[in-house]
Amino acid sequence: MELTILDYVGLPEGSILSVRSGPTRRQSPLPCSAPFRLPPGPWPLRIDVLGLLGKTNNAILGEVLEERGLCKLPLEGKDGRPMSVTFQIGSRIGLASLSPERRHHSMHEGLSNGAGREDPLPVKRDAEADARAYLDLHRLREFMHGLFELLLRERPEDPYAFMAKRFRQAAVMESQSAEASRSSISTATPSGSTLSSMSPSRESLAESFGQVPEGSYKAVFRSLRGRDVARLVISPGEQVGSVKSRLESATSTPSSAIQLFWLGEPLPNHSTLEEWFVDSGLVVLQIVCSQRDARVQHVITGASEGMRLWNLGDAEQVKEFPVRSSVLAISVDWKTMRIACTTFDGKLQLWDTSGCSKSIVAHSEEACCLQVEWSSDEALTGSSDSVKFWCLKAFRCKGLLKTTVVDSLSVDWPGRRAYVGLRTGVVRLWDLASLEVICDFEGGAMAAKEAGTAVSGMAIDCIGRRAVSGFEDGHLAYWHFEPPGRVEEFSSPGEVSKTKVLLAHFTALRSIVAQWSEDSRALVGSDDGSLSLWRLDSSECLVRFARHVGFVWAIHADWAKERAVSGAFDGCLKLWDLRTGECLRTIQGHSRPIRSICCG
Repeated sequence: MELTILDYVGLPEGSILSVRSGPTRRQSPLPCSAPFRLPPGPWPLRIDVLGLLGKTNNAILGEVLEERGLCKLPLEGKDGRPMSVTFQIGSRIGLASLSPERRHHSMHEGLSNGAGREDPLPVKRDAEADARAYLDLHRLREFMHGLFELLLRERPEDPYAFMAKRFRQAAVMESQSAEASRSSISTATPSGSTLSSMSPSRESLAESFGQVPEGSYKAVFRSLRGRDVARLVISPGEQVGSVKSRLESATSTPSSAIQLFWLGEPLPNHSTLEEWFVDSGLVVLQIVCSQRDARVQHVITGASEGMRLWNLGDAEQVKEFPVRSSVLAISVDWKTMRIACTTFDGKLQLWDTSGCSKSIVAHSEEACCLQVEWSSDEALTGSSDSVKFWCLKAFRCKGLLKTTVVDSLSVDWPGRRAYVGLRTGVVRLWDLASLEVICDFEGGAMAAKEAGTAVSGMAIDCIGRRAVSGFEDGHLAYWHFEPPGRVEEFSSPGEVSKTKVLLAHFTALRSIVAQWSEDSRALVGSDDGSLSLWRLDSSECLVRFARHVGFVWAIHADWAKERAVSGAFDGCLKLWDLRTGECLRTIQGHSRPIRSICCG
């Protein structure tokens, strides 16, 4: 369908109008000269007004591309401050092989903010959205991913017969589910009426409700497997929280553990179907029930839309913190509700329940790492060019370490030593008392070099002096490094024990958290959207989890409560049971990628 902007009031010229319909988002600067091409509905429609902070000088786009497709573009900032974007371009045909004119045109088309202009491939994009909706409706993506993981793990002699057997089993389970659903009784229909998980016509579904007040909703609640759970008549002004309470008896699940979705969008408790522009009459809502206790009470997520505080008990948003840049790292003192965060524009900020109390430009580049000791009000921040040691009370820098891109930080606060994980795979030991570098440990970098790949993520144990490094090819390396007091005894620092390398995934591992104990475990997130839990000493995979749609960029684990929270490129937040791999909560927390998580 096409959406044409006819008029607008109160919006400044140069603003960017962003329209989201279902899984598709289109953007265009005002005034919008061309219609927005969106997939056919019905989809919930969202409109955002964005401001232009900076833009590229198109004349230099074709001149800054390097041989490997790396490109660092300076931006013209609206307020005059220096801005830049670094990225890498690649394609199946190879961008470097194009002529300068075609390369300039390709980059200009990819970087210009013209999503609201004429779309050269509108039919293909709409078809892709329909295909994704079909796969999600029948949960085929999860089934196929699980099938191939099982196939690679079992490695049967006849893989085709193995897969055929699994397909037959899935078909039998689906038919059994359909038979069971035919005998289920709805709480909103007369006794003796049955529900079928098969897809009856909309006319027959609507007739089964009988006479209802005009303007009311005839709601059918279905599980993700397509099984009808209940039917209710909902008044236009009834809130979702009230509907969940009415569903308790039908699902035998507390209302706090029930989540309702409409066309993939989660419905908050305080909202109504009318506010979501749902047409009256027959409506099908997806229902997800979890009998498991969330255990983790609250979680704070960071994205380019700011920070948000969530209650995982009922999957509801509690508070929003309007940070004006992408939040890359978060640390929280849950007793006093003080929050420290670092942002994409290099700022270090302190927040409380009343708002932002302090803010300072800590780095000239994005500040991607943060470690805070709340008892002494000290913090370490890491960027692409340095690590800084901060006193939060005075909000001043106490020390500076010039270095390359920082991937992770681990601090022994009583021992006054910081272990800095660099993107090169090296762990650098920094003495916070003397502000001098003691030594570098290269176990992870050496393992990546031997494997012919690069390090993409890292977790460090500052007490046990060991680390887990994730590689671009999906391997995981577990290695130890020398105690600081014994470094001078060796001509070149090395590992106490041999590095263990295991294949965790088939794509890059960018988010890693570890439980450092006698039976150490590591939870890793991959670019394929999946997570896995490993026992490091035995290289054993304990649990494999379901998938996000997009890269997993943030993970926080509460090892004592056996819970973990992950955030991904799709803006989705998931709560996991570390013992079983079950997804206990799913929250569409942001419309942009989630870059940081902290739970407590």
